[in-house]
Amino acid sequence: MNILVFLKMVSQQQFADRLEDRDERLATGSITVAPTDLYALELALRIKDRSPDTAVTAVTMAPRGCERELRQAIAMGADAAVLIADRRLAGSDTLVTARTLAAALKKLPLQDLLLCGKKSTDSETGHIGPQLAALLGLPLASNVTEFSAENGLTAVCVREDSLRTFRGELPAVITVCYGAGAVRCPTVAGIRRSRSAEVLLFDLDDIGTAAEGAVTSGSPTRVVRTERFGLGARQGVMTHDAGEGARLLAEAIKKCGSVKT
Repeated sequence: MNILVFLKMVSQQQFADRLEDRDERLATGSITVAPTDLYALELALRIKDRSPDTAVTAVTMAPRGCERELRQAIAMGADAAVLIADRRLAGSDTLVTARTLAAALKKLPLQDLLLCGKKSTDSETGHIGPQLAALLGLPLASNVTEFSAENGLTAVCVREDSLRTFRGELPAVITVCYGAGAVRCPTVAGIRRSRSAEVLLFDLDDIGTAAEGAVTSGSPTRVVRTERFGLGARQGVMTHDAGEGARLLAEAIKKCGSVKT
């Protein structure tokens, strides 16, 4: 079985973007892998633990300096790593990112499972998994806490009021929740192997994606303004009646001027 895990690089520093630097999303702070993506990697490695013939590949679209984080994934147990790095990708939104990742898959062996975190800690859009599934024409299981890939896919998914089990066919895309399992640490043998392991490097020319569709001009999302938001003391009302709660919420919205009546 081939499993591919998408890892997003995020800054550990508090988000403080500026409009003049909006195409430098990773310009400040120390870089790390988004936590939910680490949970996705952990679940993939658990499959490999049970079935040693499973191949796990870690993929990221990030600046070249993020090769270190990919070697960390190899040290944890991944078999291979791919870095998609191209200055023309700076400022890409989720749609362009998903298109680029989907194009890169054509350069890799066929995959049975594509895993990523439910959402990242910087933008928290939760778009990449669903967009990849749509672009690749694959089924999607979202908000997954655990899964099995024996005789098809069986996934336990978090819903608003319960945990539900879904079954489907492979290949498929899975997005993984926070806390899906304790993330393992790299082993000494893994660290040694990661130092000499090859990290496959792709740019836009390698994967055959036109640069015009990958630069910021090709991203339909625009950052118009960023503001620092602080939480302070506010008045509130608690009710256990749904009708009363709806009425109070409607009144609060009207008072804010968000709805014209």
